[in-house]
Amino acid sequence: MGSSLIRGKYVVCRAIDDETSEVIEDGAVFQRDGQIIEIGPYTDLKARHDPDEEMGGRDFVVIPGLVNAHHHMGLTPFQLGSLDMPLEPGIFAKWSSREVDPYLDTLWCALQMIESGITTVMHNQAMVRTPSGLDFYDSNARIVDAYEDSGMRVAFSLYNRDQHFFTSQDDEVFLESLPSALSDRARKGMSARPITLDDHLSASEKMIANKASDRTRIFISPHNVHWCSDEYLIAIKDFATRHSTGLHIHLQETAYQKTYGDEHWGVTPLAHLGDLGFLGPELSCAHGVWLTDSDIDLLAETGASICHNPSSNLRLNSGIAPINRLLERGVNVAIGIDEAGINDDNDILQEMRLAQKIHREPGVGMANPSSHRILDMATRSGARVTFFGNETGTLEVGKRADMVLLNLERISEPYLDPDTDVVDAVVYRGRGSDVDTVIVDGEVLLRGGVHTKFDRAEIAARVRESLAGPLKPDAAARARLNTDLKPYVERWFANQPLSEGSTHYRYNAR
Repeated sequence: MGSSLIRGKYVVCRAIDDETSEVIEDGAVFQRDGQIIEIGPYTDLKARHDPDEEMGGRDFVVIPGLVNAHHHMGLTPFQLGSLDMPLEPGIFAKWSSREVDPYLDTLWCALQMIESGITTVMHNQAMVRTPSGLDFYDSNARIVDAYEDSGMRVAFSLYNRDQHFFTSQDDEVFLESLPSALSDRARKGMSARPITLDDHLSASEKMIANKASDRTRIFISPHNVHWCSDEYLIAIKDFATRHSTGLHIHLQETAYQKTYGDEHWGVTPLAHLGDLGFLGPELSCAHGVWLTDSDIDLLAETGASICHNPSSNLRLNSGIAPINRLLERGVNVAIGIDEAGINDDNDILQEMRLAQKIHREPGVGMANPSSHRILDMATRSGARVTFFGNETGTLEVGKRADMVLLNLERISEPYLDPDTDVVDAVVYRGRGSDVDTVIVDGEVLLRGGVHTKFDRAEIAARVRESLAGPLKPDAAARARLNTDLKPYVERWFANQPLSEGSTHYRYNAR
């Protein structure tokens, strides 16, 4: 792999606290064979080392590789023909979308993420049997292959559920409420894609056994608390304990999910997980929009993390997670794109900016995340939830050489006060288009904005070609079923009373 000296006008090593980050002006990082050997002033490192390659310069800022801490797929529902809608009926829209080749879809997504400075992703994959007949293990193995080929790090998990496929009530009760012909079609559609608990565990075990490199971690994931029986949740927890792997779950993403807990257990879904012994530092929870104060205390006590997805929560009508309250109580919070970035482009720098701005509560002196805290959420916190925290997330001697070079020209054009904190400048003005170079494990994946391992235009053309033509008959049948089911699903949720409670934020009032 060789050695390299990476120079920047600023080298941002890590966030220290809400007000400061460790920054070396006119600094450099020297790495050999993927390991950071020394960090310091450029002139000192230049005098001491004879690298195979030198990159960067006075027009760049060097930051740790960014982490997308919750993600699902490449092409978004909108790109596949579905407008934004609330989560519960929106799930059915995915049933009717075109079948996308899992390798090409993931590779295209990985290229976009690399272009925005993402070096590590938490990929959470639904377990489905593809209509093409590709075995679901092989299909998911191809997703991991795509990440391996891209050069990114990935924490990969399969998720599944065993109840409440249509609404938040017993499936049979809902099916019986439908016109008989539609009920028969829905039953047939559901039974065409059964994945059992044994399938889930055996496939995850096989993924662990066949892991190709140290850039891949295999996790396991129940889909959501109310979508899984207690028996299912306990079996998943036992698997994670036996294999010393991470747990990832969707949690209280919508008001309906919190209401389900109130009605069925008398406690929130998170508290129910606590009663089952499910919580711990190995657990990361996506969304957490509808958390109570006691939920936040429970997260802090158990060391479980939240993966915050501001764009997705806005696009799916889910609300705004109480990130200020979580940070105040010391909960580890990472940032994810959840396949639904604000521009469908996997630009995590824009996601970071949205995460900062959306939590600015009205009033002088109100808490809100600083740029340093946002950087920490997108680096160290994300590395922690993906189990790469001992190797990446900060630029430190002994860690792996995952870093990003941002071109400062546009960020500072036409003028930027010279006293502006560089971390503020990156979070306030940085965009994916400012990413010049991306390095993972010392390997350059993007140089001068151009991919080194793949031809972007060629991959785009292959994706486009794979989706050309009319829907296949099975996909067309799923689309018709979705169209016919959607009004019944929407009506069911619209008629559900939602539990009320005090708010964490106050944005406006009557």
